[in-house]
This record gives sequence, structure tokens and C-alpha cells, in this order.
Amino acid sequence: MSTDDTMLDELLGAYALDAVEPDEAVAVEAYLERSPGAADEVARLRKAAAWIGATEALAPPPALHDTVLDAARARRGGRHDAGDDPFLAVYLSEAARLDALLDEVPESGWKVRTFNGLTARELVTHLASMESTVASVIGSPTVPDVTELDVERRTAIFLARFRDRPLPDVRAVWRESVEAIRAWFVAAPADAAVPVFGLTLGRDSLLVTRAFETWTHADDIRRAVGRHLEPPSAPTLARMADLSVTSMPAALEVAGRAHPDKTGRVVLTGGGGGDWLIPLGFGEVGDTPDVVLTADVVDWCRVVSERMAPEDLPRTVEGDPALADDLAAASSAFATL
Repeated sequence: MSTDDTMLDELLGAYALDAVEPDEAVAVEAYLERSPGAADEVARLRKAAAWIGATEALAPPPALHDTVLDAARARRGGRHDAGDDPFLAVYLSEAARLDALLDEVPESGWKVRTFNGLTARELVTHLASMESTVASVIGSPTVPDVTELDVERRTAIFLARFRDRPLPDVRAVWRESVEAIRAWFVAAPADAAVPVFGLTLGRDSLLVTRAFETWTHADDIRRAVGRHLEPPSAPTLARMADLSVTSMPAALEVAGRAHPDKTGRVVLTGGGGGDWLIPLGFGEVGDTPDVVLTADVVDWCRVVSERMAPEDLPRTVEGDPALADDLAAASSAFATL
């Protein structure tokens, strides 16, 4: 293996999550010994990953308003179904919207390239790969012979497997995986946590992230075949926005844009928007924000999913504009889309 420092820099994130091969780990560890900056980066990434996992069990800072997430958790008890759980409803509604969209894509549309370079057909295969990854991790594998969990490598395996097979075959895997996730969620305890895609996500957050990616790729397909983009419902956007904003302290740390001694207020307008007061890093939230960033909730979510450049986000700013720039730039730190 090459020990080029640029390549080793690219492995730092995976190393921080214990997701590298043994020979790669040896090379990275040698690199860390001679590069204090790289060692600091690994420490920061590990702290961020731990923080994200811990936030599922921590109460929010006192100055944060009660979120929908907190309220939902407070009233949840044992078993439940889509009819009484807003997080499962978010996931299933976005899955249903995608499924309906795929029924309407013309034959000529399947070969059109989408935002991330995959054709519309390949993007469906990628989604099948992603949902089946979750199904595997929760113990309900839908493609048992594929054990690879790395996003890119697993997608490559799926692309090769389904390239010459009818599209309904890969859609069937996707649907089966969605159903496996639904069934798991119904039975899972409220404090269940899932280690997937390099993070440990709580049960509710997992479904919101999957709904977020499903919407994003559905819009990728709409854009590619010349259809109007369709944002989710206001309740769904509310949960996506809440997850993205409350993850900002860790995102700022991972992106190298943290200001732990500063406080920010994020105001997202439109149906599903909200108002959050957050520390701009791993610090305490203050009573008075150093910056107030106001933007449309759909635009914000598109920046989070890397479908709008941070500098293109229409926004109004009160206070330090550099802090607002950091908020926008770091919002997509955990994007896997």
C-alpha cells in the first residue's frame, strides 16, 4: 500500500471510526506519530463520533427549546406502529413517494445521469444498497450473501449484480429492505442505537436520515428527468431540520469550523421550520447568540444534502457573518448522499 501523505489524510476519518484494514491502520499510526496536525484531526473526529452517539441519551442544553424529538421520546413506551409514531411515518412517507415516482419514470429516463453521476437506474440500485445495509446491521439481512458495509464498495457490488437484471428485481430488494426496517422499528426499544455508515444513530434519528436521503435522491431523479422538485410535507421537514440543526455542534467540529465559546441561533422559515439556539462546537450554549442565521427550511435542507452550495444559501444574518458562513459550510459534514 502507498503511504503517500495525501492518501493517508483521506484515511483519517475511517481510522477514527476503526474502519480501516490492518495494514492501513499501521500506516496511519506511523503518519500520526510524525504529524501532530493529523493526530489532532483523528482526536477531533473520534470526539465528534462519540458526541453524536451520546446525544441520543442526553437531555438538550437548558436553553434549547423542547424539540419534537424530545416530546416524542418522552411519550413513547413499548411497541408502536406507523399510525402513532411520527418518525416511522416520516420514513414510510418518503419511501412511498419515491416508489410512486419510480412508477412514473419513462423508459428513456432510466439512463439519464443524476446529480452524483449515477444514472437514474443506478441511483435506485444505490438506494437498495443503502437500505439493505441498514437491514443487515439491524439483523434482518435482505441480501445475506453481501456482507460489505462500506457505502461505495457495497454500491459497486450492487451495481455489478443488478446491471443486467430487470429493474423490478432491484426495486424488490429496496422494498423488502424498507419493510425490514419498518418491522425492526416497530419492535425496537425507544433507546435502540444502530452503528451504521460510520456513526451510531438512535432509532428515531436513523429513520430521519434514511428519509432525508430518500427525498434527496427522489429529487435527483425528478431533476434528471425534467420534473419539478417536490419537498416533503411540513411534519417531515420539521424532523429533518431538527436533526440537522441539533447535529451542528458536532458538524462544526468535524468540519474544522467550531467556535466552542460562541452561540448561534438558527431560524428556518416555512412549513416545517423552527428556531434553535445551539453552541457552535463542543461547548455550552449561551443566553445570547453571537449570530442569527435565518433561511428557508427547504433551502437549508438542500445545503445539508449538498444539493445547494453553502455560499448560495439565501439567508439573512444578524451578528458575525463569518459564523453564519461556518454554519452553512459545516451543515453537510455528515452527508452520505
